[in-house]
Amino acid sequence: MPAFLSDEWVDALAGAASAATVDPGVTLAVRQVVDGTGWTVRVAGGRISVDREPAADITLTTDRETAAALVRGEVAAQDAFAAGRLRLGGDLQKLLAAAGALSGLDAAYAGVREATTF
Repeated sequence: MPAFLSDEWVDALAGAASAATVDPGVTLAVRQVVDGTGWTVRVAGGRISVDREPAADITLTTDRETAAALVRGEVAAQDAFAAGRLRLGGDLQKLLAAAGALSGLDAAYAGVREATTF
């Protein structure tokens, strides 16, 4: 079972994301940073990939506790943002425009979430 935020965990996210498909017209890179470590979810050409490269359109930054609660589904991203526990940077309009395309990631990551040790 992959440990939360480990390289193995990011690799598991990448594997799960590679099986998902999205609207081929959406191009977006979202960087997620948790206590200084990060990964980037990239959407392009109808495919999703995950890597450690920092270049992104949007950056989501939070602490480990909040990130774990988000992954486990214990708190919604909107609630974490409203409470000041999740910070957003970059092209927010691009993120909002791609929200529908990203909605399938939750289902794609379900197996990773269940296998993760926190």
